[in-house]
Amino acid sequence: MRIVIIGNGGSGKSTLADKLGTDLGIPVLHLDKITWTEDWERVPENEFRDQLSLEMQKPDLIIEGWSYHSTMLDRLRWADAVIYLEFPLEYCLQKVALRNREFNNREYPYDNFTGDRVAMQHIYDEAVRRVHSDYEPQVREWLGLKQFSDKPVIVCRSSDELNSAYPEILHALKSILVQPPDQKNVKPFKHK
Repeated sequence: MRIVIIGNGGSGKSTLADKLGTDLGIPVLHLDKITWTEDWERVPENEFRDQLSLEMQKPDLIIEGWSYHSTMLDRLRWADAVIYLEFPLEYCLQKVALRNREFNNREYPYDNFTGDRVAMQHIYDEAVRRVHSDYEPQVREWLGLKQFSDKPVIVCRSSDELNSAYPEILHALKSILVQPPDQKNVKPFKHK
């Protein structure tokens, strides 16, 4: 089973991916791990694409993150199911700021940067605002296309909604997991 989890920074994509990975027995790829160096330098897009392409050859994988937006449509097409955490901008900004204070100058499990996150907060804020205003509207448009009409797309708009829907989401994903490969486009659950 191939699952893509998308959403803005601070929405809980990494935590959800790890939980689903454990519950479904599927490996997880955190895109920030292949996007950023320890010095918070972005890897060149061609290197990222090569690594992502290798990872996407795995039959079972959860990919979480935004990373290079230019690869988003390919990831959406690749997935058997998409989970979109469409959380409010202010919530995401607040969660990123809290995370940066908590993991300032120390290891964070979902990316390689160990430096001064607080000093770079303005860069994080800018990225979260750009995803919200520029990239998320395009993704919502893509997910409305006919090519995705038979693909399970689960949209949660708050952490409370995600937490309460999690058992149902897990059940739906497990039902896809046991389907033969040629039937994985059957839509068992659509949470919007």
